[in-house]
Amino acid sequence: MGKVSPLALAVLGLLGERQRHPYEVAFVMRQRHMDEHIKLNLGTLYHTFEQLQRAGWIEPTETEREGRRPERTIYALTEAGSRSFRDRLRELIAEPTGEYSSFEAGLSFMHQLSREEAVELLQMRAIALEQRLEGWEQILGWLRSRGLTRLSLIEAEMVQDQHRWQIEWVRRIAAEIESGELEWSAGISEEKNQDQSEPPPRWLREMHPTNLQEEIET
Repeated sequence: MGKVSPLALAVLGLLGERQRHPYEVAFVMRQRHMDEHIKLNLGTLYHTFEQLQRAGWIEPTETEREGRRPERTIYALTEAGSRSFRDRLRELIAEPTGEYSSFEAGLSFMHQLSREEAVELLQMRAIALEQRLEGWEQILGWLRSRGLTRLSLIEAEMVQDQHRWQIEWVRRIAAEIESGELEWSAGISEEKNQDQSEPPPRWLREMHPTNLQEEIET
C-alpha cells in the first residue's frame, strides 16, 4: 500500500482503540467531529477498508447481525498495521509538509482587486471565521460535557487557535491596505529592480539550484 491517507490513518487509529466495523468507524468519526478535518463518505471508507485488508494491515475477525440489518464485518488491527500506523503518525507529527490552500491562492492575486474591495472581503472573512470559532467553541464544550477528554479533541483545539491567529492577521492586513501602509502592486519594486544583476546568495542557490538558474537566465 502507498502513502497512508488521512482517512486510512483514522481507520487504523480507531481500530487501534478496539475492533470495529466500518459503519461504527464512520459513526465515531462523526461523533468526535473528525469529519471536520478528514474527508469522509461511506463509499470511500469501505474502499479504504478493502485497501487496508489487502495490505495486511487489518483483518476481519467476525460478522454480526442486528435484527433485519445486513451482516456487518468487524475488523481488527494487525501487527503490521499497527507498525505502519505508528510510522505514519510519527511522520505527520514531526515533519511539516506543504499543504495547498485556496486562501493563499486568492491572496496571491488579491492586488488585482481594488483596495476597497479587498478590505471588504478580508473583513467578511474575519466575521465568518469569528462565527465559525464561536460555533466550534459550543460544539467542543458540548463534547467535553459528554466526557471526551481534551486530548481526544486536540486537533480541534489546534484549528481553533489557527482561526484566532488568522482573524487577527486578516484584520491587520485589511487595516494596512486601508491605510495605504501595504503597497498595492505585486512583483519587484522599482528601487529593487536596479539590483537584478546581482546573483542570489549561495545558500539560496543550494536550496533551489534549478529554479534559480532558470530565473537568472530569463
